[in-house]
Amino acid sequence: MAVPPSLDRAGNGFSSVVRLVGDDQWALPTPCDGWTVRELVGHVAAGSRMAAALAAGGTRNDAIALLGVDHLGDDPVAAVEAALTAQLEAFSRDDVATSVFHHPAGDMPGAQVLRFRVADLLVHRWDLARAIGVDETLDADLVHEVWEGLSPIIPMMAASGVFGSGPSGDVTDDAPVQTRLLDAMGRRP
Repeated sequence: MAVPPSLDRAGNGFSSVVRLVGDDQWALPTPCDGWTVRELVGHVAAGSRMAAALAAGGTRNDAIALLGVDHLGDDPVAAVEAALTAQLEAFSRDDVATSVFHHPAGDMPGAQVLRFRVADLLVHRWDLARAIGVDETLDADLVHEVWEGLSPIIPMMAASGVFGSGPSGDVTDDAPVQTRLLDAMGRRP
């Protein structure tokens, strides 16, 4: 399998905003309740490291152990870029889409984990941009791709409690797709 283009684009989009974080902005709050900019970036780095480990055949316990580690150290920008590179390399294996990943949320095919990672990178790019006050416009093609993949499971996502308060119920079907996606993910753009 070649490098998954959507994962590459989503990672580059997230990384481009991380590089804009000023030294005085790492402690700013984000739209993710209770998370600072550093914690948000750390979450993405941990998720990327976890996905890379799972793609390499790691166990559920291996994945969980990676979530409790500070992956950023003294150079958050370099650390998140290294985590994104490791994730991209791991998802470039020929059999990754059909491999079973023993994800902390349950066993699932690699293709599903890939969709989750693209969504995580995309939505957290918006969170980070909002937190540091830069352009919040997301890659329109990725927004549509993620929306197509997630819209059928929005009720289940909302019930999980993992995505904030879930959909507000205030966004109409004719709203821009980015607005609908962010709202479904518990954001209030």
